[in-house]
Amino acid sequence: MRNLIGFVTRGLSSLRLRLLLLIVLACAPLVALMLHTAGEDRQRAVVAWRQRSQRVMRLAGQQEQGMIASMRQFLLAISESSSVKSLDARNCKAWLDELMAGDPRCSNLGVLTPDGQVLVSSAPTASAGDPGRLSLVRQALATRSFSIGDLSTGSAERQPTVTLGYPVLDASGQPVAVVFAELSLDRLVASSELRAQLARGATWTEFDRKGIILARFPAPEDWVGRRLADLSLLSMALSSPGSVTESADSEGTPTFYAFGSRRSRLASGELCTLLGIPRQNLFAEADRSLRRNLSWLGVAAALALGLGWVGSKLLILQPVGRLAEFTARLAAGDLSARTGAPYGRDELGRLTLAFDQMAQALQDRERERLRASKKLQVLSYRLVGVQEAERRQIARELHDEIGQSLTAAEMNLQAAMRSPGPAALERRLTESIQAVERVLEQVHDLSLNLRPSMLDDLGLEPALRWYTHRQAALTGMRAEFRGTELEERLDPVIETECFRVAQEALTNVVRHARARAVTVELSRQDGHLHLSVRDDGVGFDVGGSRGEAVRGASLGLLSMEERASLAGGGVELNSVPGCGTEVHAWFPLKSPEVPVWALSDE
Repeated sequence: MRNLIGFVTRGLSSLRLRLLLLIVLACAPLVALMLHTAGEDRQRAVVAWRQRSQRVMRLAGQQEQGMIASMRQFLLAISESSSVKSLDARNCKAWLDELMAGDPRCSNLGVLTPDGQVLVSSAPTASAGDPGRLSLVRQALATRSFSIGDLSTGSAERQPTVTLGYPVLDASGQPVAVVFAELSLDRLVASSELRAQLARGATWTEFDRKGIILARFPAPEDWVGRRLADLSLLSMALSSPGSVTESADSEGTPTFYAFGSRRSRLASGELCTLLGIPRQNLFAEADRSLRRNLSWLGVAAALALGLGWVGSKLLILQPVGRLAEFTARLAAGDLSARTGAPYGRDELGRLTLAFDQMAQALQDRERERLRASKKLQVLSYRLVGVQEAERRQIARELHDEIGQSLTAAEMNLQAAMRSPGPAALERRLTESIQAVERVLEQVHDLSLNLRPSMLDDLGLEPALRWYTHRQAALTGMRAEFRGTELEERLDPVIETECFRVAQEALTNVVRHARARAVTVELSRQDGHLHLSVRDDGVGFDVGGSRGEAVRGASLGLLSMEERASLAGGGVELNSVPGCGTEVHAWFPLKSPEVPVWALSDE
């Protein structure tokens, strides 16, 4: 799991993958827009389905009115025929059978007597006892016009029918019989015009307020006369006519139903209408449009990703890779590194130019810094050389000139003492000789402090040994010198700087440490000369003392560091207040290369 997370993290950190994800994210609003459009298309399909339900319902009403009008004319023509007016059962049946064969609208044609008895009928029917038929006869005889009987909801063997009647008048205008026609309601949905309004897979159902199906398309023979299986559809049709709802049909298929109601002359009250269509059929066009749009978007996205994969490498990854390689070389200290990319007017071109200009500026500045550092180094070496030359000259003059003069004076005074003279002269001459001896001793010490001739004559190790014991003798400290005998003389610069660092360290011990013992150690390790000066004094705060030295309070610490640095070495100070101090310096066995003229006296 951890490896998987690491792989995903590395993948997401890829610049190319981020660019491709950006392309995918750019396509996301288009997908959302397509889904939104598909949703609107589905809403429009639902609204259109409701409107189609209204059109089908109006068409059914118009067909019903047309059928009633045509049947009125048809029955009027039958009632005025001589075969019917004669009330001859045989002639009437023959003629009505002939009419039934040529007109499929009716399921039965016949003639009723004024008392409701069947005089003649094309289809088998009960001769008496039908209350609906008797009601139709009474209505037709009373109005002496076209009449519509009550709707018969049928039975398991018979479809729901409605009976239409027209009175038969004799020569005096008196009604003597009623011509009737039985009409099945499924004839309404059998018209091609109404079927053309139904989409593929759609169903059209008409039912009364009891839920009895009066008309159905398709397969009316399987539905007409039955009760609705889903009574919730009946309650919805009665409570919310004109609405659309989604429900599962008898086979469990999600289906949209549009409800409606209309008044009918063939049935008492209103008929409920139900226009249903499977969900996938209603949204078929919207789904096809969505799939088509998503397919084109997928093709466009795939093309964009392909172009992004190739173009990102040429236009972004390669320039960025060069910039990354350049910055890595620059961070490693290679100031000569350059991007090597062309300078364009775009953002990457300007960034590349800025990086190269920065690298050039850094290289120029580093070159100037190195040049200035070598000037400063030469000046420091020259300054040290001049100082040592001056010290050497002063020490030589003190030793040779002043010392010789004081020696001659001392000899002259001693000769004067041997001459006969008063006692007072002898006393004064004695005091003068003592004064001259003290001056001679001071000059000798000053000459040694400036530059002991032993350093030039015998080398570093004897000079340090002598100087350590001399300083200890002057202050009363215990001194120990541990020195490794050097096989050959070191470079004069190394010997001089090492001796000066030791001289400064011992001077600090004498002045500030209040130490009882000091140890000086000179050794040769790892190709370097190491000097160590340790004491058991009071110690000091190294950081604070260095800060004071930088501010100019004391130059001793800085002088040791500067001398060691000029010789190519370094100095490390270790001290804890109350626990003594150690000065550790190291120098190369050979002096760094410096121009000869920098150390000359000229």
